[in-house]
Amino acid sequence: MKDVALAAGVSRATVSLALRNDRSIAAATRSRIYAVAEQLGYKTNPLVAALMSSIHARRLSQKHTVLAYVTTDPQFAPWRTWRMFIEMHEGAKTRAEELGYRLEEFPLRAPGMTPKRFVQMLQARGILGLLIAPLPHGERVIELDFQDFAVVGIDMSVASPLIERVSNDHYQSALLAVRKCRELGYRRIGFVLSRMLSRRLEHRWLAGLRMADEDVRPAQRVRLLMPETGDDIPAALPGWVAREKPDVIIMSELNPVTYYGLPPRLGIVSLSLEEPVGNITGIFQDNRRMGAIAIEHLVARLERCEFGPDDRGRLHLVAGQWVPGKTALGPGIPRAT
Repeated sequence: MKDVALAAGVSRATVSLALRNDRSIAAATRSRIYAVAEQLGYKTNPLVAALMSSIHARRLSQKHTVLAYVTTDPQFAPWRTWRMFIEMHEGAKTRAEELGYRLEEFPLRAPGMTPKRFVQMLQARGILGLLIAPLPHGERVIELDFQDFAVVGIDMSVASPLIERVSNDHYQSALLAVRKCRELGYRRIGFVLSRMLSRRLEHRWLAGLRMADEDVRPAQRVRLLMPETGDDIPAALPGWVAREKPDVIIMSELNPVTYYGLPPRLGIVSLSLEEPVGNITGIFQDNRRMGAIAIEHLVARLERCEFGPDDRGRLHLVAGQWVPGKTALGPGIPRAT
């Protein structure tokens, strides 16, 4: 570090701050220091870096203990009506407390709130870290100036601006669900997904299913059922089942209290189980773990002084787990109700 400081014509402290991307150092100076460090082949000692990171984390938690959980739901449809969102928040809150932080909700759409006022409020509280909750269905953009904040989002919903996100690995989950259905003996595997949700997930479930279909003979392939919204699925299902004659259906938006009018011998698999136990067969996404991992990445961004949108849009994926249940027991075997 001393060699870098001498070559760049700055102090050692300036080099230390610049290599941590501290914005108290002018952008031009940081760029010059990065270039010198690369030219000299500077490498951080990982043991020293770990120690300094630990010291910095303790100082940071003493000065900025609150992390903002930014919600954008309209008042008439609060996020707490959705169990999966509650679980994400619980996982994030628990992990934040373990790391010495407190997660506090800040609703962007509170009465009289504007994006500008929202930022001013956070700055007045000295809050630097923002965890973005999933956006309401149909929304992909959050209009908020992230320039002065470390930001991480839970799930795939935020497409703009680019931020670091943590989500279920929908592609892996779809492949796993198809493989497990085949192991149970199913051959005509149907897939039901709304176009609205598919767009939200950047078509990752759909990509997994279509890749799995590459190994299937054309005669055994089942045409997808993709109505525009999840609300359109129950009405469309009976006619589609009569035409396509699947022996099992993989559903992305299975609601256990909705009556679908399906034959009892038709297997049903869910791609978004909320718990790893129960009657329903499918994929457990582990929403609490996603929330916890998102907090870990948010704290890491704070420690590295990484503020503003993420120009690479980093995405961290959590693999889904197959959970055997009673709604898909094998071809012709009646499912549990």
